[in-house]
Amino acid sequence: MKLRNLLGGAVLGVGGLAALNTGLRYEGELESPLDGDDGVFRWRGMDVAYTEAGDLDDPDLLLLHGINAAGSSGEWRAVFDDLADEYHVVAPDFPGYGRSDRPPLRYSAALYEDFVHDFLAEFDEPAVVASSLSAAYAAAAVDGGDAAGGVRISGFVGVCPTATAGPSPAKGWLRE
Repeated sequence: MKLRNLLGGAVLGVGGLAALNTGLRYEGELESPLDGDDGVFRWRGMDVAYTEAGDLDDPDLLLLHGINAAGSSGEWRAVFDDLADEYHVVAPDFPGYGRSDRPPLRYSAALYEDFVHDFLAEFDEPAVVASSLSAAYAAAAVDGGDAAGGVRISGFVGVCPTATAGPSPAKGWLRE
């Protein structure tokens, strides 16, 4: 009798885990967390989602979300609509975040610096507001202006900025 109960519990447990795993693997389309027009920036073979709002004739303002487990353009939902009253506001979801593609590749600081550079280059001297680690990526993308391969911007605000540099010298136990 105990063996039958144990076996029945195991079958139910495995079935429950299988159902949970199926639910976690859901790959449906996410809704945009921001009000505005959704678009796609095709970059290195992947679709990078963005939302824009405001008058196209107003100055461009790019909002770059932080890099964390829950990062997405939705980080700007409290200010996006208000900023769109005076700016042409654009908020991308970084590759691997939010509604953007998540291909199996190495997501590194260099990759995100290149993405920010290429995305900013689509605009004519935008202002940039970047939070957390994306502030470091934006700083690297504009470093030296266009004379040094950087992009020109009209202004920059870092919200709780962090750097990409780790301990110096790198610790042997720290893996990249």
